[in-house]
Amino acid sequence: MVKIVLKLMLCIVVYSVVFAAANVVLPFSEGFKALASTESENPLFLLIISVLVCFTIYFIVRNTNYSGIKLFLNTVFVMFFIQLFMAQIETALFGQAFSVLTSLDIFLIMLAGLLPLLATVPIAVKFFQNKGAVIEKTRINVKSLLIKLGIIGVIYVVIYMVFGYFVAWQFEELRIFYSGSPEKLSFFGQMANNMRTNPIIIPFQLLRGILFGIFVIPLLNMAGTKKIFIASVCLVFSYLGYILILPNVLFPDMVRLGHFIEMTSSMLLFGVIVGNILWGVKQKN
Repeated sequence: MVKIVLKLMLCIVVYSVVFAAANVVLPFSEGFKALASTESENPLFLLIISVLVCFTIYFIVRNTNYSGIKLFLNTVFVMFFIQLFMAQIETALFGQAFSVLTSLDIFLIMLAGLLPLLATVPIAVKFFQNKGAVIEKTRINVKSLLIKLGIIGVIYVVIYMVFGYFVAWQFEELRIFYSGSPEKLSFFGQMANNMRTNPIIIPFQLLRGILFGIFVIPLLNMAGTKKIFIASVCLVFSYLGYILILPNVLFPDMVRLGHFIEMTSSMLLFGVIVGNILWGVKQKN
C-alpha cells in the first residue's frame, strides 16, 4: 500500500509540474496572458486537480484488461477527448462571452491539458497495469449502440438544460456574465429565449451528448465489470466539474462556483446513466 501511495505521489508531481510548465511556455495570445497575469495563483488548487486526475488514471489503469501501449493510447484518448476537447468546443460556441480568447488560445488550452497526460499516463501504466488480467473478448452490437447513442444525446440535452437553469442560472452573477442582465425568466421562458438567441444550442448539445457516449467506448472494452465501467465513466466525466476548483481568468469566482456545482452534479448523474445504457451493447463472443 505504501508503495502504491508513493508511486501515485510521483504521478501527481509529474502531472503538476508539466501542467504548470505548459501553461507558462505555450504561446498564448498577449490578451490572454495579460488577463492571466492578474489572476493570483494558489498551488493548492492545482494540487487538488492533479490528485483527482491522477486517481482517475490510476483507477482506469488498475482495473482494465489492457496493458502496455494499448492501455496508454486508450487512456489518453478517453481523457483528452472527454475532459479537454469536449470542454473547449463548448468554449468556442460561447466565444462571445470570452472575447479575450483566440482560436489558437482554445487549441493551446487543450494542448496544455494533453501534455501532462502524455507525461503521466506512461508512468501510471508502468506502475499500475494489471499484468495478470485475462482479456475477455467481446463484441459490440452496432445497431444497439447507434440507438443508445441517440438516446444518450437526448438525455444529455435534458440534463444540460435542467441543471443549467435550476443550478447555474440561479446565480445572478452568472446571468449577468452571459446575458448582461440579472433578469431570471421562467424555465420554459429561458429555453425559448435560448433557442431564439442561439438556435444552434439544441443540436449542438445533442451532438455533444452523442460524442460523450462515443468517446467512452474504449472504457467499455477495457472494463471487466459493469461497476468498474460506470465508475470509470463517472471519474472521467467529473473532471468537467472539478476542474472549476482551479481559479481561471475566464470566469469570475461566483460564475465559476455556479458552473462547478452545476457541472459536478450533472456530469456525475450523466456518467451513471451513460454507464448503465452503454454496458448493454456488450456481447460475449
